[in-house]
Parts: sequence; C-alpha cells; structure tokens
Amino acid sequence: MSIDKIPFTRLLVFAGCVAVSPSILAIGSGGLAQPTLDAIERRVEQSAERAVQRAAEERTVERVVHQTVEKATTRVEKLAGRLPIHRRDGREAFIDARVENNWRAVERQWLVTITPDETELFDQPGITPLEQTELSGLGITILRFRVSEALDSLDALKSLFPEDIADRLDRNHIYNPETGSAIGSPENPKASRLHCDAPLNIGMVDTAIQTDHPSFANANIVQKRFLAEEQLIEPDDHGTAVASLLVGTLPQHPEPRLGNATLLNASVFFGRNNESSGATLMHLVEGLDWLVSQKADVINVSMAGPDNTLLRLAIRRIIENGIPVVAAVGNQGPSAPPLFPAAYPDVVGITAISRVRRPYRWANRGEQVDFAAIGVDVMVASSNGHYERQSGTSLATPLASARLACDRVSTGAAIADLFEGLTILAIDLGEPGKDPIFGYGLLDRL
Repeated sequence: MSIDKIPFTRLLVFAGCVAVSPSILAIGSGGLAQPTLDAIERRVEQSAERAVQRAAEERTVERVVHQTVEKATTRVEKLAGRLPIHRRDGREAFIDARVENNWRAVERQWLVTITPDETELFDQPGITPLEQTELSGLGITILRFRVSEALDSLDALKSLFPEDIADRLDRNHIYNPETGSAIGSPENPKASRLHCDAPLNIGMVDTAIQTDHPSFANANIVQKRFLAEEQLIEPDDHGTAVASLLVGTLPQHPEPRLGNATLLNASVFFGRNNESSGATLMHLVEGLDWLVSQKADVINVSMAGPDNTLLRLAIRRIIENGIPVVAAVGNQGPSAPPLFPAAYPDVVGITAISRVRRPYRWANRGEQVDFAAIGVDVMVASSNGHYERQSGTSLATPLASARLACDRVSTGAAIADLFEGLTILAIDLGEPGKDPIFGYGLLDRL
C-alpha cells in the first residue's frame, strides 16, 4: 500500500507515535540532542494540525456542496408536470412537460430527419408541421412537428409511418446544465495549470455568456444566440462560469488557459421560473451544427439528458468530421443511469473530483466515465460581474476540453490518437486501469 492510500486516521496515529516517542528518532548510539528532538516534535505536531484542518475544511466543502447540489437537483425534480415557458413579453412560447422515464420535453413536439420527398407523409390528421431546418454542417434536415394528444407516443407515431422513418423519430427533449450552486469555502492555494497559446477555435453549447465580465477583458468570444428569434429568456450564469475556465482570467490565475483561442459559444438555454434552465434538443442540435460550420477544434458539452435518436446522429456526424466532443457525465448520483451525450461511443466523458482526489459525490458513474478532472470548489466567473466557487461535472469538462483542443492543434492527431494520449497522461486512481468512478484517471495540471 502506497502512502497516499493509507487512511488519514492511520497517518495521524503514526504522526502521534513519532511525536511522543523520541527514542525512535535516535541515530546511532548517541541519539539526537534534545533541542533537535523538540524541534522535530513541534514540526510533526504542526503538520498533524494542518492535516486535521485541511480534512475539516474538505468535509465542510463536501457538506456545502451536498446541500447546494441537492437544491439544484430538487429544482428540476420538483418542476410541475406542465410548466409554461414564456417569452420576454409574457406570451407563452411552449410547455416544458414531464414525459416518459421522468424526462422532460417540449409538450407534444417531435423531431425527425427527412429527405425532400418524405415531407408529404406528415400531411395527415393529428400532425402539424412547424418548421423544417436544413443543417448543412451535420448534413441533415430536421422536421419539427406537433401532434395531437392521441398521437403523443412513439408507439402511436410508429403505426403511421414506414419503419425507416419511424426509427428516425424522437421527442424534442430538454437537457440540463450539470453544475451545482455557488458555495463559500476556504481559499485554495494557487496551483499550476495548463497555459496554451496556440491559436485555436474551441466550441461550446451552453447558456449565454456575460461577455462584458472582467474575466473576459482580453478574450475573443463569438456568440450566437439561438433563442433570440423566439424572444425566450436567456440565462448567462452557467455559460459564463464554463467560459471563464477556458478563456477567462480568474483571481488566482491572471493568465487564461487558452490565451489565443477564439471561443465559439452556441447559446441554447432558456430560463425557467425557478432559477433552473433547459435546452431543447432542436436548439442544441442547431448549436452543434453551427459549431461544425465554424470549424471548432473541440466541442465542450457541459449538459446532459436522455438518449435521443437525433442527438445520437448529430454526435456521430460531428465525430465523423474529426471534431472531438467532450461531455460532462452528469450530476445525478452514483446509482443514476448513464446520461447523454457523454455515454455515446467516442465521446470523451468527464467526471469531477476534489483537489484531494475524492470523487464528486453527485457524479454519475459507469462505463461512460473516461477521465476525471478537478470540478469541486472551483473558482469561476459569475454572471453578477464577480467570482464565486462552484462544483459539478460541468466545471471539470472544460479543463479536459482545453487540453484536448491544445493537443489537437499542436499535433494534428486524429481523435483516437488524442484519446490515447490522454490515457497516457492520466494519473490512475481507484482500481488499476479504467474504472467506473475515475475512468482512466485524473487529468492533472489542467
């Protein structure tokens, strides 16, 4: 057993033995002078006291994180079965509804990829086509349509269409950001981290970013708002936090991780009336398509939700274009089922751990976990123009995205080779090899 695997209480017992047993410190037959022994004893006692203090601070942070994330999770879980989402002028835009398996979706809205000659198949009773959108970056066309209450199930719709079309149908699901609330905690010491000056394009789909925040004074941010036409309320808290970890400056880090990067942000999240936010799949896929067209070197996805036929297709097309996708595994807890897109093949799934390498207690676990990064008690820019500490797999993910983007631009390597490079860099934690808690291990100094 290596020393970093020895339980903290046993280390204290050992330290205590050293402190009260000067005889074991003797060297040769003459031993050490008493002043030397006293100095050693004082240093051992001080080290033990500091270790106890650090452990107490870590437990305090963990308790606060538990409480804040529980509140954030509860906000989503306690949403009404049917929640009206309003435009800025007060008019109703759509209903955010609870559907199968307790997921949420735009009420009675469905999506399907189609070819031009298939459009007429949706001209029938109970179906109202709403919008047809060509996504050239992904090479697909999506029809968004509304159905009657009687047709609002996959089984009902499958009975109306040929099998090849039915297999392309899915709900306009709603996805959630994967971060907890702000927490207060003791300051952590300044740590070394990645500084990459390579010119690159890093993409993200998230909330809006407060681009006039001091953190972004020298940052190059290109932001496209996908909710502007619908006049939906656009929160900017989560995106601001994530962006600050990529191209922003922070109180303890006056240099950004990606100093010469262009951050491409697809703003796709709408605000709910309980301080939570969501992104419809249609907006999410439109945002991903835009990032592909803008030639993003890596796409960061700090959100999670259900498996969906169209999301699966979009992610596959992005990876076929040679663009790595890095996604948060989610904050639903160790026993929760896999969340997407992190659980799709070839997506790099990121979990969060603390600075003392403890797993984030709310992080999802499973085969979808590829790597761990620091995501507990992380200093980020907040949308009020200040800075605060937050936790969540969302905040671990951009650290890995930054590393992958820098490596891709520097080496020109393919996705598989980049992934293999990360496995070499990772510090193995937990069980030897890949495990469901830490994946291949910690990506350090990000």
